[in-house]
Amino acid sequence: MSHTLNAQTLYTLADCEQMAIKNNNRIKNGKLGVQIAGQTRKEAFTNYFPSVSGTGTYFNAHSGLMKSSINPQDVISPDLAGMLPAELQGALLSPISVSLLKNGMVGGVTATQPIFAGGRIVNGNKLAKIGEEVARIQMELTEDEVVLTTHTYYWQIVNLKEKLATITAVEEMLTTLQKDVNVAVKAGLSTRNDVLRVELQLHDVASNRLKVENGIKVSKMLLAQFMGADMIHFDLENRVDNDCQEPTAFFQDAGTAVMNRPETQLLDRNIRAAKLKTKMSLGEQLPTIGVGGGYLYNDLLNKSNNSSVVFATVSVPISGWWGGSHARKRHKLMEQQAINDRTNNIELMTVETNQVWNELVEAHAQIILAESSIQSATENLRIVGDSYKSGIVPLTDLLDAQVLFQQSKNLYSDAYSVYQIKILKYRQITDH
Repeated sequence: MSHTLNAQTLYTLADCEQMAIKNNNRIKNGKLGVQIAGQTRKEAFTNYFPSVSGTGTYFNAHSGLMKSSINPQDVISPDLAGMLPAELQGALLSPISVSLLKNGMVGGVTATQPIFAGGRIVNGNKLAKIGEEVARIQMELTEDEVVLTTHTYYWQIVNLKEKLATITAVEEMLTTLQKDVNVAVKAGLSTRNDVLRVELQLHDVASNRLKVENGIKVSKMLLAQFMGADMIHFDLENRVDNDCQEPTAFFQDAGTAVMNRPETQLLDRNIRAAKLKTKMSLGEQLPTIGVGGGYLYNDLLNKSNNSSVVFATVSVPISGWWGGSHARKRHKLMEQQAINDRTNNIELMTVETNQVWNELVEAHAQIILAESSIQSATENLRIVGDSYKSGIVPLTDLLDAQVLFQQSKNLYSDAYSVYQIKILKYRQITDH
């Protein structure tokens, strides 16, 4: 676990990985994507249930919505009209204006249950479930990418720290050598040129130190931001082991590994989704049948009425059959595309798996070569150092030997960091 030392919080590789998975924004968005897909699946499930709707209307018009005029002469015979007193005939036989529905209220509730929809509801739910599965698989791939990036930053920092340690060791050797050369110059055993050569070498090493230290600062800030840690008090525990596991400890059959990869699962679900879309396209050309019931209420002419109704609906798409046949053929072709994509990508992933394995073996071989170089450079530095003290070789040979020693140490730290990243990448594509 991480701990604090001299106001710096030290993190192990496991700490960095855990914090990145917990805090990285890509992981957070991936989790939100899974939740979104889950809500989509739940939304699709509601299509199994009846659709209920309610309506209500109240109106108050300036005048009646239904207007008419009644002429009494059309319903009263002339003989009967002639019997009326003359003073009443004008009033009773004049046209009468009628105005109805000046205000009123209408409302109702209906529920419709789909009985048959051409399989679109069932297949739509299956498609939504596949969408949720895809979101989870993509989340797994995102986690792998975040972990790989975290490891890359981590080993980059460790590599730079190892180079900084090598620079410190070389500086100590050069500082000691500088003192010896100054003594030799005072004793008349060496020239001022040797002093300048050592100083130039020290300046070159100091320049490299600045570059490495700046590289460490930037890499630490990048890793801290990536894993959501404090950039100011952030540091890592150094860990470079001399013993590395052989690549054979991680070997997996490429064919078997590819079939278990999340990418293959995505390709399989892409085919399943394409087949479901074809079925849904066919369902759009089939009749839709539903049954339902409702309650109706109205208050018109100052009299309220209510009633219950049941009904059945059948919808047959007639004009869409021609275009629908082309839609089905299009989806069939898209199915074949999904199948071809799966075949092609599996072949590419098989090649990738073998390539990463070869890179892993090569990275391990580089470590072995670097170890041999360190042994040779260390022994060479010792021999040349003894020879210089004995006056057998010039100072330039000793300086060259120190450069070779530094290069061999850097070569090993580079190879070790690359090997650790290659192990993780190979395991990610083979251990699912």
